Amino acid sequence: MHYFYIETYGCQMNVYDSYRIKTLMVSYGYMETQNHMEADILIFYTCNVREKAKQKLLSSIGMLRTKNTKVIAVGGCVAQAEKDSLFGKRGINIVFGPQTYHNLPDYISDILQGKESRIIDVDLSQGIKFKHFKKLEKASASEFVSIQEGCDNFCSYCIVPYTRGREYSRPAADILEDIKHLVRLGTKEITLLGQNVNSYHGEAPYITIGASKETWRLERLIQEILEINGIKRLRYVSPHPKDFTEDLMKLHAASNILVPFAHIPAQSGNNRILKLMNRGHTREQYLEKLEKFRSICPCIQFSSDFIVGFPSETEEEFYDTVDLVEKAKYTISFSFKYSPRKGTLASTMDDQVPEQEKTKRLHTLQKALLKSQKEFNKSLVGKTMEVLFERPGKLQNQYIGKNIYLQSVIVESKNNLIGTFKNVKVSAAYDNCVIGDIV
Repeated sequence: MHYFYIETYGCQMNVYDSYRIKTLMVSYGYMETQNHMEADILIFYTCNVREKAKQKLLSSIGMLRTKNTKVIAVGGCVAQAEKDSLFGKRGINIVFGPQTYHNLPDYISDILQGKESRIIDVDLSQGIKFKHFKKLEKASASEFVSIQEGCDNFCSYCIVPYTRGREYSRPAADILEDIKHLVRLGTKEITLLGQNVNSYHGEAPYITIGASKETWRLERLIQEILEINGIKRLRYVSPHPKDFTEDLMKLHAASNILVPFAHIPAQSGNNRILKLMNRGHTREQYLEKLEKFRSICPCIQFSSDFIVGFPSETEEEFYDTVDLVEKAKYTISFSFKYSPRKGTLASTMDDQVPEQEKTKRLHTLQKALLKSQKEFNKSLVGKTMEVLFERPGKLQNQYIGKNIYLQSVIVESKNNLIGTFKNVKVSAAYDNCVIGDIV
């Protein structure tokens, strides 16, 4: 019997991929373990968005590798970016990309049987792995469903088009069947995943025999998903501001299932920097889109992503981003210092901002983001909202869940709340969570 241990880094898409890898491995007879000491197979599924991802990977392998280790497989975006340069480092003998993990169980078998000493497969052919997915035998109350991968936008700082490939949208029929199966297993909340999820353009199911092929956009797909009995919440990540449509906004306003919350990454609040980033929108267009969204769906709330210290960004231009944050009033946001990714246009740009200055700007931006977040959290005190509980808290009889706005909500209960929806009246608000009592 061979045991595998998997270490996952990065985004929700990587979490989704890792879960699929686990399912595939188990279907081939491998056993998962949570203890790396008893594993003879180590799998690392990586993210290359942040700087020094390769060094972090090699450090993790050094800490987790034991004398029992027979196979070390590295997959994901670092594998795709670094390719065969990983061989010979820390005993790595399998390198696989985000589009080839369906082959991993066979590759591991070849290594264990001595047929191969090292294997690399970083082919970017889209869609093949989905044909190898095994139907899940169990599911949680909240699950991810991948509907789109890759990106055609080529933002100048982003490595995704080079590590995930160009845009690919799964056929709508496959997505709907996946969701129906999850609902049968008890899932109540679905999050649709994509690198640029609102550019979805998947093949529609045949309506009648002999009908010509149609393409569904995200709005049409969501309309069909909302008709599936048993779904209580529907989300999607990550969209692009330029691809948001009025029809999508109207769906939020009309549905109690599609949550009144949208992640709309701005990245910067300065037009010159946005152009250098190749974002495809201006500051004014972005703010107008938020205003339009709020006029159509007054209860909508937003989150965003920001990069500070992009090459040649001046202090004045940075404060345009702070000003945008103050105008947009986000409930949650994520902010990062710019880090060059090898192979991207931005990594070759002149006038890179010093690290010390990037750190200073990040601190300033995060203060503005936290101020907005705290104000929203305080506005919920005294209100009752539905919460899906996901995990136990640090204290006895404490449970943590998420409301429709993705905020952490903490309650006390003698009953196990994991996987259940409960109405909670908020009694106190803190920087990163709210606390309440079950009604």
